[in-house]
Amino acid sequence: MRESLTQGNTEKCFETVVGLYARGHRVSEICDLVIAPACREIGHQWECGEIEVYQERRACELCLQTLAEVSRLVPPAKGRAPIAIGGSPAGDPYGLPTRMVELVLREQGWRSQSLGSSLPLETLLAAVNDLQPQLLWISVSHLSSKELFLANYRAMFEQVKDRVAVVVGGQALDESLRRQMEYAAYCDNLQHLENFAEILKNSSRPRRRKAAR
Repeated sequence: MRESLTQGNTEKCFETVVGLYARGHRVSEICDLVIAPACREIGHQWECGEIEVYQERRACELCLQTLAEVSRLVPPAKGRAPIAIGGSPAGDPYGLPTRMVELVLREQGWRSQSLGSSLPLETLLAAVNDLQPQLLWISVSHLSSKELFLANYRAMFEQVKDRVAVVVGGQALDESLRRQMEYAAYCDNLQHLENFAEILKNSSRPRRRKAAR
């Protein structure tokens, strides 16, 4: 997968990922075990100067296109399925992780919708007010200021904590940062998210983790 992405081989990427899905592998497995590791390796190659910037950017675009192909095979949730929304916070331009979350949750029977990347947390609050979801995910791959993120997150969380299960994840949320946050769940991969989402669907009231003191 890494070689196909680096070389811009659209056909091979589609063949690999769609083929895995057609053989019964869940979207969470494909993302965790195939796409994410390939992207991490490509990111490392770019940082080390082993590949050009355009190759890294093209790989990201190709991943999004590949997920779009899989998306056509995953049926939308029906009827009164629970709603899930989310995205990445302001200053985080990475759209791939939140797109993965959207697809994983849809496969689990949620009416899921990624709202995009680099979203001010105030607008996520507005989305919660408007759309009334049962789950809100925040994917954090990059932070320009941990302090500003924490301040904005706490303000948002205080407004939504009794109305929606907030799920966080992403490589920028290290342990020291998470200790200062409250959330319903922290998921360090998509299979963990899948498990939590399944429990939440069957639970009348989500449990909330308290921030460490």
